[in-house]
Amino acid sequence: MDSLLNDLRYGWRKLMRSPGFTIVAVVTLGLGIGANTAIFSVVDAILLRPLPYDQPDRLVLVWNRMDNSSFKKAPVAAPDVIDYREQARLFEGFAATNNVNEMSLTGDGEPEQIKVAFVTSNFFSVLGAEPFLGRAFTIEDETPIPPQAFQDPNVPIPPGAFIMSHGFWRRRFGGDPKVLGRTILINGGPMTVVGIMPRDFELFMPTDAGMPTDIDGWSTLRFDLSTGQRDNQWLRVIARLKPGVAIESAQAEMDAIAARQREQFQFHANMGIHISVVPMHGDVVGHVRPILIALFGAVGFVLLIACANVANLLLARAATRGREMAIRSALGAARSRILRQVLTEGVLLAILGGAAGLLLARLGVGLLLALRPADLPRVDAIGIDFTVLAFTLGATFVAALLFGLAPAFDSSGTETSEALNERGADSGRGKLQLRSALVVGEVALSLVLLIGAGLMLRSFVALQSVQPGFNPQGVLTYNISLPFFSYRTPPERVQFFQRMEERVAALPGVEAVGGIFPVPLGGRFWTGPYGMPGTDPETWSDKEANFRVVTPDFFEAFGARLLSGRTLTRADIEEGRNVVVVDNLMAQRSWPNESAVGEQLGIDLFGQEHFLEVVGVVEHMRHESLMEDSRETVYFPHHLFPFTQMTLAVRTATDPKSLLRPIVGQVREMDANLPVYNVKTMEEYLSDAMASTRFTMILIAIFAGVALVLASVGLYGVISYSVRQRTQEIGIRMAFGAERSDILRLVVGRGMLLIMIGVGLGLAGALGLTRVLASLLYGVAATDPVTYVGISGLLVAIALLACLVPARRATRVDPMNSLRAE
Repeated sequence: MDSLLNDLRYGWRKLMRSPGFTIVAVVTLGLGIGANTAIFSVVDAILLRPLPYDQPDRLVLVWNRMDNSSFKKAPVAAPDVIDYREQARLFEGFAATNNVNEMSLTGDGEPEQIKVAFVTSNFFSVLGAEPFLGRAFTIEDETPIPPQAFQDPNVPIPPGAFIMSHGFWRRRFGGDPKVLGRTILINGGPMTVVGIMPRDFELFMPTDAGMPTDIDGWSTLRFDLSTGQRDNQWLRVIARLKPGVAIESAQAEMDAIAARQREQFQFHANMGIHISVVPMHGDVVGHVRPILIALFGAVGFVLLIACANVANLLLARAATRGREMAIRSALGAARSRILRQVLTEGVLLAILGGAAGLLLARLGVGLLLALRPADLPRVDAIGIDFTVLAFTLGATFVAALLFGLAPAFDSSGTETSEALNERGADSGRGKLQLRSALVVGEVALSLVLLIGAGLMLRSFVALQSVQPGFNPQGVLTYNISLPFFSYRTPPERVQFFQRMEERVAALPGVEAVGGIFPVPLGGRFWTGPYGMPGTDPETWSDKEANFRVVTPDFFEAFGARLLSGRTLTRADIEEGRNVVVVDNLMAQRSWPNESAVGEQLGIDLFGQEHFLEVVGVVEHMRHESLMEDSRETVYFPHHLFPFTQMTLAVRTATDPKSLLRPIVGQVREMDANLPVYNVKTMEEYLSDAMASTRFTMILIAIFAGVALVLASVGLYGVISYSVRQRTQEIGIRMAFGAERSDILRLVVGRGMLLIMIGVGLGLAGALGLTRVLASLLYGVAATDPVTYVGISGLLVAIALLACLVPARRATRVDPMNSLRAE
C-alpha cells in the first residue's frame, strides 16, 4: 500500500512539473470521455432502460400487417380486439386505445385544450399501472352513450369516468385531492374524476401510433367494440404475455388467428392482413435506434482517437525520460516496478481526464436536449445518474489501458546502456514507428467520421430543397376543436368554421384563410381505400389514399398549385355537391394519360361507400414526411365530413405571429369557451420534419471536427518528433548539397505517406460502417463517391498543413552544427 501511495505521489509530482503536457492530455481525454458519457446517458435512458411499467418485458404491441397494401403497420379494428380476447390463450389481456383527441375543458376557470385518450377499461391493469389517488377504470365505465345523445341536445348524457395525469392535476387543480368525485365538462360532456395517476407515469408508444407522451387524461371507450366495422382500423392494441411465454410462441398463436380471420372476413382476405406481435420497448425506440447507434459509434471513434493522441504524447514524453528510467534501472529498479510507475501516471491522467469528461458531459447533455428532435422518447430520463457515472468510470479505466500500455512497456523495456549512450539516436526508431501507426489509425477513424458527417450534411441539404407541394412562407396555423356535445349537428360545425374564416379574413394583412384536417406534416394520419365506379367495393382495399377534409379556401391559403380543373367553392357547400379535389399522384395512378377532371371516384369511409366527382387536380403535398413521397391524396369538402376539429391556415404578407392576438379575439367573440391551441407557422412544421436529420448531422459533425483536430495534432506531433530524431541526418544532407526543397519534400513525404495509408484504411472502413447511416439518409447514397472523394481531399489538405510547420523547421537546420556533432 505504501509503495502504491509513493507511486501516486511521485506520478502527481511528475505531472505537475509538466503542466503543458498534463493540460493537453487531460483536455484531450476529457473530450473523448465527455462525448461518450453524454451520448451514453441518452442511449441508457432510451435504448437500455426498460419501460417504467410492471414486468415490462412481457408487454407487446399488436399491429396489422397488410401484405396487399402499403400499410405494414396498421391499427386494429374493434371487432378484431374481441377476437383476440376470445381466441388467444398465451396472453393475460388485450387493451386498446385510440389516438389522442384534442378536447376543450370548460366550466371551471379559463377554457383549456387538453389531450385525452380513450381506452378500454382494462388499459391500466394490462400496463401494470395503478392510480396513486382514486381508482382505475371498471367494466361499468364502458357503458355506452345512448345513440340519441349524438343528435338530440335534449337527451341527457351519463357522465363518463375520467383519470387525470399527475401533471394536469397539479397544473389545473393545484394538486387538490378533493377533485376526486367532481364532475367536469370535457368537449361539452360531463366527466367524473375517478383517479389521479402517479407523477412518473407516462404512456410510451411508437411515433407512428400518433400518441404523445404528454396526455392530460384518460376516459373509456363507451361503445360496444363488437359493433364496429372490420375495415375501420383505429385502435392501438397493447397486450401482456403470460409468464414464461416467448414472443415467438405468441406470434405463432396470432398467426393462426389471422389465418382464420382471412378465411372468415373479405376485408382481411383482400388486404392480406397478418398480425404482428412486437416487444413494446423495441417498438417505442425503433425509430431512434439507428440514430443513437450511429452517434454512439461516432463518439467511440472520438475516444479511440483521443487515446491514440495521449499515447503519442506519452511516447514523446518517454523519449525525454529515457535516461531517468535507465538510471532507475541501473540503481536496481525491476522492470515491473518501472512499468507500474508509468501505468500509475497513466491512471492519474485518466482520472483527471474522466473528471474533465464528466464536466463536459453535463454541458453535452444540455446541448443534446436543446438539439433533440421532438419525437425523441423518454427525454425526462436523460441525465447523469449512477449508471452513467459507472460508465464514465469504466470509460476512464479503459482509456487508461488503451493509451498507457504501449508507453509503459516501451519505457520499462529501455536498455540501460542504450539510454545512457549519448548517441542513442536510433533508440527512438521503434517509438517513431509505433507513433506513426497510431497516427495512421487516427487518420482512418477521422475519415470515417468526416464521411459520415458529409453524408448527413448532403442529406440535410437535399431535404431543404424538397418541394413540399405548398408555400410555407407567411402561413400561420392554429387549431380549433369544437366541443362535440355543444356542436352536435353537422350544419352547426360547418357554419362555425365558415363564420370563423370570414372573420379572420377581414383582419388587416390577411390574404387568405382555409381549414384542413389533419394538417400536412402534423404527425396525424387518416387513410382509406378507394376505387372506380363499376368495380366491387370489396376490391378497393388494395388501394390506400390519404384523406383530408378542407374548406374551400384551403388551397389558396396554403399556396397549393392548381394543375387542372378548379378547387372547391362556397357554392359546393351551399348546394351540397358531392365533389372532391385530388392530387396529381391520384390522377396519374387512377387515370393515366387521361384527365381526371369530371371522373367519378369511389371511397370507403367508415364502412360506407361514397361516389364523388373530381373537380380539380392539385400538386402533390408531402403529408407524412419530407423523406418520402407518401400516398396519393383526396381532399373532401368540409360539409361532406364535418369534423369537430380543424387546423386553420392564415396566409399573410406580415409577420404571421402578429396575427395571433386578433385571431384569439375573434374566437372568443364567437365562443368564449373555445381555446386556440397548437399555434405554429408552416415553416416551423417544415423545420420539425427535418429535426432528426439535423440532430444527427450536427452531432456527427461536431464529433468529426473534434476527431479531425486531434488527428491533425497527432500528425503534427509525429512529424515534429521525426524531425528532432533526424536533425543530424538532415544537417549532414544539407552540408553535402541538399536543397531546402529536398528537405521539405523528405519531411512532407513521410507525413503524406502516413496520411495516404490512413485515408486508404479509412475509405475501406467507411464503405462498411457508413451503411449504418443508410436509413437516415435522403437524396444521397451511403457510398456516394462525391462525398468520399471530397472529404478525403479535405482531410489530406488539412493534414498537409499539419506537416508543413515541422517540415519548414527542418529546412532551417544548421549543417555546421550537425558536422561538429559528428
